[in-house]
Amino acid sequence: MASSGENYDLDALVAKLKEFSLTQTKNASKMDSKTVGKMAKECWPKPLQTRIDSSVFPKVMDKTTKSINLDNKEQVKNFIKEAGIQYGDVTKKTGENHEKLLVDKVLAASLGIKKTAISKTGGVDKMTDASQYTGAHKERFDASGKGKGAAGRTDKAENTGYVGNYKGQGTFDKK
Repeated sequence: MASSGENYDLDALVAKLKEFSLTQTKNASKMDSKTVGKMAKECWPKPLQTRIDSSVFPKVMDKTTKSINLDNKEQVKNFIKEAGIQYGDVTKKTGENHEKLLVDKVLAASLGIKKTAISKTGGVDKMTDASQYTGAHKERFDASGKGKGAAGRTDKAENTGYVGNYKGQGTFDKK
């Protein structure tokens, strides 16, 4: 849980930051400048966002990887501590625990998780069901919805028969 000197759940914060980092990058244990900026934009007030990008992140990031290692709890603690100091400067409030306030805002936010809205106009089922396609689209896809490739895009002339453009080959009765 929380160690002495802090009154927020560092483990819960790290877990939330890892979850958000995974939605932004392939590596859940590192937060780069872009990811930190998006997190600040979603959770914290506008004046603090610019300070996070320009002052806090460069001060606490690992200089070789240019990111914050979320497995290093000391680095995460320093990030929140510096963000709290900047929040105090921005809001001109003193005597409050800004670190806990910022951590609570991060934990309460649904970082990077967007809900998919249902179409208001309807009729989107036809878009994903290839059996309902009409016209040229019907010829480009087979019954399972898989594309036919070049064969579905072009009409190839066979050029066989008595003359080149004769289309009725094999339609007459054989005697």
